[in-house]
Amino acid sequence: MKPIEKTKAQKLVTKLESGNFDENDVDNLFMRLRAYSQGNRLFREVADFVAHNDERNRGIANESLEAFYLSFKFFQEYTSPKKPLDITNPFPLYIKKLMNFQIDKCKESDLKQKFNVSKKRLKSRLDSIFSEDKNKQVVTMKKGKISEQTFRAIQHILSFIGSQPAFEHTEVVSELLRVIKANKLVVNDAEFLKHSDRIVICVMLLLHEAKFEYGAHKQGYCRISCEKTSISYNQVFVDKDGNPVEHDESFGKLQVLGYVVLDKDGKDLTICYPLMTTTLDTEFWCDDHMFVIEPLTETHPHYLHKKVLFDAPLYFTDDGKLGVIQD
Repeated sequence: MKPIEKTKAQKLVTKLESGNFDENDVDNLFMRLRAYSQGNRLFREVADFVAHNDERNRGIANESLEAFYLSFKFFQEYTSPKKPLDITNPFPLYIKKLMNFQIDKCKESDLKQKFNVSKKRLKSRLDSIFSEDKNKQVVTMKKGKISEQTFRAIQHILSFIGSQPAFEHTEVVSELLRVIKANKLVVNDAEFLKHSDRIVICVMLLLHEAKFEYGAHKQGYCRISCEKTSISYNQVFVDKDGNPVEHDESFGKLQVLGYVVLDKDGKDLTICYPLMTTTLDTEFWCDDHMFVIEPLTETHPHYLHKKVLFDAPLYFTDDGKLGVIQD
């Protein structure tokens, strides 16, 4: 890094450390260090979102959404209709890609214990067993035989639908600090970490409304949300005898949801899962204007619920929270 570039980056680090920053400062630091990420893949992912925010066709988030999409595509085409997959005959190319994604979701110890194979070795076996025809989008077995152990391993990795977050917020902060130190910038960990939650809010805003292209009939996308977007408001709860009981309810933690769209009988089927998780309390980190109180239904106007609004343009408020951009 050139001395002048290092000086600019140091000013940004000092600004974040002081707490006197906004989303532009966070974006600028990721961009300033983007070319010097030192192999920290998650840091580079966030920096790439700054550079290419509207649409992504690669990276950690894109791979996570594609894996989720393919797992439900396989469920829809094979598992649900109970259609067996015959790997001795040509089968769709996406299934081999799904196999690799599913291997990544497995525990290394489980694969070794059950099938005496590592993740890396099992992926290598798939490449040696199957040949790909990308023009016809099919996979064919190269030879007529496959070991029973490998066959059972393939059955196992296709036997479950798993969704797991691509990353969680502490990983983002850890890699940011790692890159700062790898480039020999001066940082006080304790002071920097005091403001890590606000930095995470800025990162979540980078992901919000981003679109992803991975070969599906429609793009995937991300939105900021929380564990529970609606809770009861000013309601009295009773037990079976009619006695009032305490009822604690909360919106839970903030998260970024990933959405995939499948084609089901000519209609869109949208499914979501937590792409990024946090420990940030929703009510604390959302501006008051993001909450509305309204009837649960038109037919029950006296049953009220409190709802948090995420389906609107969001921004980083002066208080360092999520807010709705007013028209």
